[in-house]
Amino acid sequence: MSCVPYCRKRAYFILTVPFLILLILVAVYLWSISFAISLVFISLFVMANLSQAYCCAYQDCPYAGGFCPAVAGIIPSGTLAKIILRKRVRRSKRLFDWFAAIAFLSLLGLIGFPLFWIADISIPLAISYFALNIAYYIAFFLAICPACAIRNTCPGGKLQNMVSKQREC
Repeated sequence: MSCVPYCRKRAYFILTVPFLILLILVAVYLWSISFAISLVFISLFVMANLSQAYCCAYQDCPYAGGFCPAVAGIIPSGTLAKIILRKRVRRSKRLFDWFAAIAFLSLLGLIGFPLFWIADISIPLAISYFALNIAYYIAFFLAICPACAIRNTCPGGKLQNMVSKQREC
């Protein structure tokens, strides 16, 4: 695996740290409205991590337990995957599909869930939040996925491979 350890850590952090700051700011804003609303938003992030951890363990991801170039800053999923592997959790394609869907829907929720409350401040701000999310995912798709070791099994990596037809790493 020439892509392990991940070679574009700097690019990953340049993209992901501002994105995580954005998510934290949104969580704080939602908290100022309602603790419960903020908790739902934070739960989406946690669910994405837990679900992705199972997917990492199922795929024998080489990043499990180390630095993981996971989308949306769900970096803890790599560490959680190592714990799942140690506990010898049952692996099944059906569970993998289920958890992959939960992770995907959780990430979509991080985009869509807070829009109503952000729009309460300003419609242009809500549009900006949505646009920043889309810009982040496109940049991630173009800059991070091509150098990832699991780009041939990860849904995002597979899509990136089909679109670009390039192989890196």
